[in-house]
Amino acid sequence: MRRTVATVAATGFLLALGTGVSAAAPASPAHTDVVTPKTSYSFACTLPQGSYANYSFTDGITSTRIYYNNHCSSGIYVRVHFGTTSTCWLTPTGKSSAVFDAGVISITEGC
Repeated sequence: MRRTVATVAATGFLLALGTGVSAAAPASPAHTDVVTPKTSYSFACTLPQGSYANYSFTDGITSTRIYYNNHCSSGIYVRVHFGTTSTCWLTPTGKSSAVFDAGVISITEGC
């Protein structure tokens, strides 16, 4: 902010002196990246207590890859929501991923 004020003041001063220095060219438009927010969910396990099944995804153009890390002692049922429809998914124990159709909006516990 201070540098901008100093630059504007100096440019105005030089123009007043008639040195022929013109104002700086307008800055090019800022580069903006389109970033899809990553969504994550965590559900408590029945056994062992204190453990969780964790999920995360970023919706793609043609598909959505859901990553999971299930610390539960057995599989856990979750519902994957796509707009107005949903599907039930038994997530196995361990850490991996699965591919679904594009348009995933949320994951809820249970089916």
